[in-house]
Amino acid sequence: MTGESQTVNPPHFVISSEGEILGEDTPENQELVRRVVACVNACDGITTEELESGIIGDMRQAISQAAPLLQERSQMTELLQREIRAEMQTRNKKS
Repeated sequence: MTGESQTVNPPHFVISSEGEILGEDTPENQELVRRVVACVNACDGITTEELESGIIGDMRQAISQAAPLLQERSQMTELLQREIRAEMQTRNKKS
């Protein structure tokens, strides 16, 4: 940076309790309202203190670690089910 401060003009609107824009109705503000509403809905049941302490980042990290393990387990289960079916078909043919 050059050391010069930039003035950022924040959006000028209010979001109603129904998620409607009251103020400047621009595409950018509509997208921002959409994001805020999605965030509020996604965080239902999480306290402000938990949000401020970084619980969302913690949850994302836990999910990113657990997801590959769950996917691998699912693939192994599917493979095992196929092997069991094949074995049962073989036994039925011998009967």
